Amino acid sequence: ARLNRSLGLPLVTLYGLGNILGAGIYVLIGKVAGFAGESTTLAFVIAMVTAAVTALSYMELSGRYPVSASVSVYLHEAFGKRWLSVAIGLAMVGGGIASAAALAQGFAGYLNVFISVPTIVGSVGLLVVLGAIAMKGIGESAKTAAVLTGLEILGLVLIIWFGRKAFTQMDIHAMTSVDPAVGLGGVFAGAFYAYIGFEDMVNVAEEAKNPSRTMPLAILISLVVSTVLYLLVVIVSTTVVSPAELADSSAPLTLVFERSGAGNVAVLSLIGVIAAMNGV
Repeated sequence: ARLNRSLGLPLVTLYGLGNILGAGIYVLIGKVAGFAGESTTLAFVIAMVTAAVTALSYMELSGRYPVSASVSVYLHEAFGKRWLSVAIGLAMVGGGIASAAALAQGFAGYLNVFISVPTIVGSVGLLVVLGAIAMKGIGESAKTAAVLTGLEILGLVLIIWFGRKAFTQMDIHAMTSVDPAVGLGGVFAGAFYAYIGFEDMVNVAEEAKNPSRTMPLAILISLVVSTVLYLLVVIVSTTVVSPAELADSSAPLTLVFERSGAGNVAVLSLIGVIAAMNGV
């Protein structure tokens, strides 16, 4: 049985951006700041370099083996060890569960700005609704993700615009050096979180039109756009709000938006809800 090849370049690119941005910025920037402290920007840069190397591999392999099992298939083709492919496949499932759980809790945090609901209710409710959309089909899932991703990007642009004064106030030396309070281990722990979602793009290779062309281009565009947005937003966030406050906030970018002098912070909280939904 084969899956439907119904996704063109725009939908695959937006799908990838939704995975990266929703996971890495709206919810997990607080977690990264909690680990990396004043070195949060450095943690993101390390993650970006690692992600770029990974992206080059995925650009080649997703076009050569355009099937939905992605890394498991790549390992099987390389080593021919079924146990290794199964183990890595299960690890990917585990990683997906863990990141979706973290994002679902982040969704509940942003949702509480509007409606007071227990975290468990908000998180599980989101998983049920999104599970139903995913079961309906890739076309519906990808189009939903594309709309949500457009709104996510709008939110990040608003943060950059309202916090633009941060670019004249930032301390480049502090951003590029290791914070002694957290050490190198804290920086790398923060970097672990920063690009969650990037590898998920290749899981739709079996549903992409002309995958040998579409997948490499979509991965490259997603990497470049997310890298630029990440750096700008992280610089604004860590300049306007202290890393400790970012780590303590359940809706960190809403706090950044508020401290930047924006009038209606509810707008960003709403976009935060949408971003967390999209990441899940």
